[in-house]
Amino acid sequence: MNENFDPRRSAALKRLAERLTAYTHKGGVISPRESDMVSLIISGILNGENLAQRYPDFHRTLLENAELREAFLDALDGVEAERNGNLVSMPEPETRLDFLTRQPPAPIIIHKDAENWSVLWQRPLELIQAIFSPPELAYRAERSLIEDPWVMLLREEIQVFGSAYSIVLDCIPAEEQENAMAVFLSLAVSPGASHESAKFPLRATLRWGGYQQVLTVPEEGRTRFPNISFDLIFDPITKTLTDGLSFTLETVP
Repeated sequence: MNENFDPRRSAALKRLAERLTAYTHKGGVISPRESDMVSLIISGILNGENLAQRYPDFHRTLLENAELREAFLDALDGVEAERNGNLVSMPEPETRLDFLTRQPPAPIIIHKDAENWSVLWQRPLELIQAIFSPPELAYRAERSLIEDPWVMLLREEIQVFGSAYSIVLDCIPAEEQENAMAVFLSLAVSPGASHESAKFPLRATLRWGGYQQVLTVPEEGRTRFPNISFDLIFDPITKTLTDGLSFTLETVP
């Protein structure tokens, strides 16, 4: 999957999120799971999922509301255009060009049986540095200067015992705590040909510098890790990142 930041796709998804929020405030009903995972829904559709079957309530809402339907189609077009390479690439600083030619490390999957498995993703320091820098984080609180403050750390889809797990790990400056990041995990599962349900709860572990937290994932949807204090991942003198990160998703014994 393409993890490069794209402003057109981001703007389209942002407009859709805003209209979903406005619709809910007006008394409309959209489940939190569907609202929070709209980017994964769009990705699933582009991968061949049937919207009406996978998310029937959301599909019915789109049919009944022209504004939401238009915003959803705009977001769908933006992501599809990016996949087809039809969007104009944003110029990157020279220091990042070498990184763009490399692929992130493949996940390490340990298959024991359908009840006992784990998947490990690792993102080296240079890859994380290429995603954002400390000055960008420090000034992201100035909302008028940054259109989209979200930073995507990981976006992957894996097959485990016939089921497809779509995973997004992203972060944003924490509003309730200075010099800290809020980190969110979004998870969607598509059953395989056997139609067996995914094994929940799952356990998610995030390690990054001096930060290590374990999170129980009871079901599909969006969950939040405890905030990461900047001093756990940035050097206090140079203000640069000190380590890459690792993320593990596994069954609970």
